[in-house]
Amino acid sequence: RRHKRPRPSSELADRQWHFYPRKKDGHEFLQDTNTKEPANGHLTIMEYLISKGAKIDVKDKKGRTPLHSAAEKGHGVAVKVLLRCGAYMYSLDMEGKTPLHLAAQNNHSHILKMLLKEEARSYRNQRNFLHMAALKDESSLAKMLLKAGASTDGKDERGQTALSYAVSQGSENTAKVLAVQKNLHGIVAALIDRGTDINAYNEMQYTPLLLACETSKAESAEVLIEKGADFSIKTPASDTALHLAVQAGAASIANLLLRALAGLLVNAGAKINAVTKEFVTPLHIASQRGNIDVAQQLLYHKANVNVMDKQSKTPLHFAAERGDKAMVEMLLNANADPNAQDKEKKTPLHTAAMRGHLSIVKLLLANKGRHGAKDMDGCCPCEPIQLTPQL
Repeated sequence: RRHKRPRPSSELADRQWHFYPRKKDGHEFLQDTNTKEPANGHLTIMEYLISKGAKIDVKDKKGRTPLHSAAEKGHGVAVKVLLRCGAYMYSLDMEGKTPLHLAAQNNHSHILKMLLKEEARSYRNQRNFLHMAALKDESSLAKMLLKAGASTDGKDERGQTALSYAVSQGSENTAKVLAVQKNLHGIVAALIDRGTDINAYNEMQYTPLLLACETSKAESAEVLIEKGADFSIKTPASDTALHLAVQAGAASIANLLLRALAGLLVNAGAKINAVTKEFVTPLHIASQRGNIDVAQQLLYHKANVNVMDKQSKTPLHFAAERGDKAMVEMLLNANADPNAQDKEKKTPLHTAAMRGHLSIVKLLLANKGRHGAKDMDGCCPCEPIQLTPQL
């Protein structure tokens, strides 16, 4: 029997990366045809061939380079190799799209971060991806870039920022995104006064007010509300501006700013007890995340302390589960029901006992919590205490 001859490395390369000869230019580097991340051996071959003169920015029939292909498919290692070997990030295909556009379209956030990092390292003081988004008024792309870490302060050769581009080109949707991101409330006001739709949705179905609240930009939110922004509009997940303002507390936003923002929205008439699809209110969120300052602000504005979510849990259930004594005390002082039962018939006392929070158990009992209340399984709050370590 004849043994199969091993494939030489050149054939291996041809299966992964195609080449074709030209009389004057030698071999050119074409597109990756696989759908999986290239193996390490293939990446080594890539680097070797590039070092021998393979053209890294050759384009296919769609005008796409190997970097376009790798970015579109989310091949992080391949993108890293191509960038290290000098691939041009701003190359446009036949549709005017860069590799970053393709990565964004396919939600490859890790590729966006890689491209932005390389841009910050190698392409300073020139037009960047954020400038391009501003020129075409691609507000959704601008928001993705900002989330991935793009700087709003980057300037081109003439010292122009992306915001300058957006304002001068009339790219008003992107201008609003950039202005809100930097909390440039004066520009936000100017854009609105020019007739910009204050409640216009971007591709992510966010209004400028929702964006301002999500990023805790109080001054921009104030301008938007003063100019008549609709604070009852919800995100696709049914979050109101107030929900987003409270959720921002998880990112260690200054409590002073949160209090100002929550108070601002409520004073404007925002529904203090607005619910999401899961029937979660802003007070639920504040209690669950331990943001006592925001919870206090919500209670001051008459938030329903005994409101129930889809699982019939009250804010007190969440505070008891966390073992947050200060939050529990505040909710009880606001007349929270210590005997409210969720769908499993569990009271906050059950929850605290199961978690071993003895100080919370004592506090609830001192406020008329019933130690004999039974859940769906017939268990009383006192039973788990002996089994659970006390924290």
